[in-house]
Amino acid sequence: MQELSWMAEYSVFAFMLGLSMVVGLYFGCVESKQNTVSEYLLGGKRMTVFPITMSLIASHISGITLLGIPSDVYTNGTQFLIIGVINVFIIAIIIYIYLPVFYELQLTSVYEYLERRFSSNVRGLTSIIFALSVILYIPVVIYVPALAFNQVTGLHIYLITPIICVICIIYTTVGGLKAVVWTDAIQSGFTGLSILFIIVLGLKQVGGFGNMIKANRETGRIEFFKMDPDPFLRHSFWTVSIGMSLAWLNNLGIHPGAVQRFVALPSYNKARKSLIYFILGMGVVTLMTGTIGMLMYTKYKDCDPVMANYIINDKNLLPYFVMDVAAEYPGLTGVFISGIVSAALSTMSAQLNTVSGTFYEDFIVRIMGIKVSDLTASIIMKFTVVITGIVCVALVLVVEKLNGILQLALSLNSVTNGAVLSVFTLGLCFPWANSRGAMCGMLVSLGTVSWIVLGAQTAIANKELQFAEKNVSIAGCPVDTIFKNHTDYSGMYRMNEDVYVSPNVWKMYTVSYLHYNTIGIVVGIFVGLAVSLLFPVDQNIDPKLLTPCIRNLVYPKYMMTSNRTSNNRSKQEEYSPVIQDTKL
Repeated sequence: MQELSWMAEYSVFAFMLGLSMVVGLYFGCVESKQNTVSEYLLGGKRMTVFPITMSLIASHISGITLLGIPSDVYTNGTQFLIIGVINVFIIAIIIYIYLPVFYELQLTSVYEYLERRFSSNVRGLTSIIFALSVILYIPVVIYVPALAFNQVTGLHIYLITPIICVICIIYTTVGGLKAVVWTDAIQSGFTGLSILFIIVLGLKQVGGFGNMIKANRETGRIEFFKMDPDPFLRHSFWTVSIGMSLAWLNNLGIHPGAVQRFVALPSYNKARKSLIYFILGMGVVTLMTGTIGMLMYTKYKDCDPVMANYIINDKNLLPYFVMDVAAEYPGLTGVFISGIVSAALSTMSAQLNTVSGTFYEDFIVRIMGIKVSDLTASIIMKFTVVITGIVCVALVLVVEKLNGILQLALSLNSVTNGAVLSVFTLGLCFPWANSRGAMCGMLVSLGTVSWIVLGAQTAIANKELQFAEKNVSIAGCPVDTIFKNHTDYSGMYRMNEDVYVSPNVWKMYTVSYLHYNTIGIVVGIFVGLAVSLLFPVDQNIDPKLLTPCIRNLVYPKYMMTSNRTSNNRSKQEEYSPVIQDTKL
């Protein structure tokens, strides 16, 4: 494996890191207005559609996306890519159920909604769950680019990880939301260039798009409509479309980072446009990263790098591929590494900025009841960024021991996704849901999914749960190659076309990891509604806390009055979901 040794490669990488630092220092020092809560978390509500959209895309394109999707397509086929099309339907759900309520309320912390709708206890518990999800997710985000950097440069992961994190912590701490948004936008340029270069070079290597399609179709890798409803299939049309749709509802509809960016825009129409552009952009990115996976298979269809012992496992596939196809072009490997690290930086900075606001609003202000000046609040939030970042760096040691980039990341996210999405959906869509039901539903959901994820990951680590992969070949490898042994399925039985499992593993642990979200939200809503009906309480619900379609059914008179008021007042006065604004 050729190491990254040219000055051009290091220069590209250093330029990206330096630019991120400069942007953070600019917004923190030159535009020195970051000492208020509004400026630090919302950018003073003077953000525009383009940087917000690019920031959303960048913060959702982590190294997990760039390395995980190509390697998954290489080993398991294209079924996962159907999410690039299904996500379009998520736009309507968010626009009609979640976004109108949160934008109208103009909340600094989205969890303030839960206190207004239910109680401070529900708000506090949900904030704790969110903080837990961030601490579980960021280490995976950090580990992935560190792994790629390690393979290309030879530098140890434990050396790379702190460097990446320190840079991210500095510009997030100093610059606030404006720095995060603008560095995300800039870093997305590096990420986009890296994807484009890999695709162009890959197509050149394999002889064009037609050869890529032919090679993948002949081995059954191109599949989008595996319509078997079996929930134990790892990937099918239903597991991907249902499970990932619920994941995206959580990531965009109620996630504090996404809502924070939407609220930072000056009008509802701009927030809606930003959401639409984001979904379309993510669809393109998903299909492009899937294309890279098909290109990798086309190039290595006769000599699998893992079986040939060229790389340790499929986590190293994409860096190996890039080094292979870009070795003759100085600077391109540096662009790739910059893109991977940029994706991690943007995701990590967005999560750190969000968790700092959540910690301040939901723990310092509400739970501890401490009132501080804007300057002190800013210092607290910046200190939170530093501490959270340090904890996440330490947890990289744990992530390193686990397998499967894409499945690991989505599984850890699912531990909390279903519980949190269920409590918000109860509040928005079910007027009879009460705080007792919301609390019980959330706890049971969290416990159920945690039990399943822990059991599944333990079984995977013990080699008692393994997944069948598409066939690969070693017929074209050099004759002196020392091959790895095939996967050992002894003592296991084939449960379906995707799963091999030991008789000692509970069947529930074998459910598709994409259905963890489904289980979480179904359990949370079912338990929440059941407890609310069994233990009803008198509630005086503000109609603004219900989604418009439910509000229209329950409070029709309120809606008539609200619409007349909205039509009579000026656009420059108070927000209304019917405001029209065509400027970007």
